[in-house]
Amino acid sequence: MTSLIERTQPYRDALRVSPFRKLLIGQSLSMAGDAVCLAALPVALIRTGFGVEVFGFVMASVGVGTVFGACLGGVLADRRSPKRILMGTDLLRGAMQVGATLIIVAGAAWWWLVLVYLMFGVGIGASRPCAQVLLVNLLPKEALVAGNGAMSFIDNLAAVILPATVGVLIILWDPVWGILIDGITFFCAAIFTASLPDMEAHDTDETLTLRAAFNGMAVICRHPTLTLGFAATLVVNVLCFPVFLVVAPYAVSSRFGDAMWAICLAASGAGACIGSMVTVLAAGHQRLKGLAVISGLILSAAMVLLGIGGAAWIIVLGAVLVGFVEASWLTGWATSMQILSPENDLGKVVAMDTFITNGAYPFIYLGSGLVAGVVGYPETLIIVAIICAMGTAGVALASVLQVSRSGRVK
Repeated sequence: MTSLIERTQPYRDALRVSPFRKLLIGQSLSMAGDAVCLAALPVALIRTGFGVEVFGFVMASVGVGTVFGACLGGVLADRRSPKRILMGTDLLRGAMQVGATLIIVAGAAWWWLVLVYLMFGVGIGASRPCAQVLLVNLLPKEALVAGNGAMSFIDNLAAVILPATVGVLIILWDPVWGILIDGITFFCAAIFTASLPDMEAHDTDETLTLRAAFNGMAVICRHPTLTLGFAATLVVNVLCFPVFLVVAPYAVSSRFGDAMWAICLAASGAGACIGSMVTVLAAGHQRLKGLAVISGLILSAAMVLLGIGGAAWIIVLGAVLVGFVEASWLTGWATSMQILSPENDLGKVVAMDTFITNGAYPFIYLGSGLVAGVVGYPETLIIVAIICAMGTAGVALASVLQVSRSGRVK
């Protein structure tokens, strides 16, 4: 039986690597700044006199920029130095946040904010493939799951603690400072990224165009495990998590009050911290098909709890399970993409994953809101739970068929 010390070995292997520690510190700073900004930005817009529609345009521009940036970053990460590109995205995002601060302070037209946050989204999208490629270059394969788990843990820990502490203090003082602080953290992250070792660019005959990013989908479709993992991502990540963010607040608040939703968000973050650690300790990426089925079933149960739970502790448990599955699945899936994708195509595979998921989010947000307005908030969560269970059953069936085919081939 494997001891706890042996199970934590990947963490120790990852943290022994000095460049990874620098990357972790730099990205942790930017994650902390993002968590504070997420709490401060809407309040800053409200105090400036901008309505909710402006905030909607701003968030939509971030989403559009992220999708475009993912394609750009996926191609460049496989052809150029991922370190220099990530450093460039840090500087770009820092500059855009400083620009947003100046726009709000000067009282400029709202469409300037839309343009600034469009570029901010490009930086977000481009950074994701580069960060994944960097991890593969910095860490041995056996430590990749710990690297992904550590990134996820820090991200979720910051999302739980900072908005309720530093975020509140900044909002009480002046929320614009929260946006500026986020920009400063990106500049600090760029300094740590600059200290990483240079990576050699891969030699390839592939044309450097945005269309080349879509070759990542061909890589996914050619690999049975990646295909199943991507299908599970569509069920778990693309369908359920956006519905949780859009519909669950109304379903929970209508029964237990607004304060309960704040508790649920904190509980979800705590569950995410636990989920990332469990995946590392259990080496979930080595059993991706099983992880996909378990994640889908737990998430389906969580949606049911959020939809019909009559006691506060049941609602909180549902939120914890949602966060647990989110971090657990994304940690395992990210590690599997890094290990199973050809080295020259990893950036494009991550780009396609980001392109599909972030590209679908606006439609899921809109669709779930419209459905909830017609059938009701709890009922929508139940419907999503049923769809999630059906999708998970499809993933399980496909996994069984793959094993059956491989057995016959042997």
